[in-house]
Amino acid sequence: MDQSGTTGTTLSTHVLDVSRGEGAANVEIELRAGGSSLGRARTDAGGRIAQLSEQPMSPGRYTVIVRLDGYFGSLPHLLTEVTLELDLSESRHYHVPLLIGPYLLSTYRGT
Repeated sequence: MDQSGTTGTTLSTHVLDVSRGEGAANVEIELRAGGSSLGRARTDAGGRIAQLSEQPMSPGRYTVIVRLDGYFGSLPHLLTEVTLELDLSESRHYHVPLLIGPYLLSTYRGT
């Protein structure tokens, strides 16, 4: 257990649809490392996934794939799939929110 009280490295996300002013429900997100899938989940009604990995993680490089095509459906949109390459350098909890809209994407390291 590290100083924050977290065991190992963990990763969560929150997808917020800024065009609607609410969490983006049912967005499919996959976590990969070294070409292998570590977990796949869909955001809850509030746009959250509390833990992306289905197995223990350690510091390292990870790929997060956010599939937006199904979320936007027939609504005109630019982004269908977004890939984030992350370097999780410490054994701690990481929270990586995404702000999305039909024609925008922004992300940052949250708390």
